[in-house]
Amino acid sequence: MQELDPTWGRMMSVWWLLAWRTMVGAVLLGALTGGVFGVFAALADWPADKIQSVSAVLVGVIGALWGIVVVRMALKKQYGDFRIALVPISLA
Repeated sequence: MQELDPTWGRMMSVWWLLAWRTMVGAVLLGALTGGVFGVFAALADWPADKIQSVSAVLVGVIGALWGIVVVRMALKKQYGDFRIALVPISLA
């Protein structure tokens, strides 16, 4: 398998995919998760400080999991003239 040089253009293609998909997905999933949790917690008459603390942790966990999904997307994507491949290192 021929390796390509990690040019700035190729690097920026990968970085951009990681950056925008992570940001947009985390914001949308965080808002949805925080909103739904906040509504149910308020209906359960939880104190506001507890709702904020728990929703911050919940949104953080959801954002981290989304980040893992985005890395998988980046590994599967066909970019303009390349794709990312995981290849074993020969120990011989």
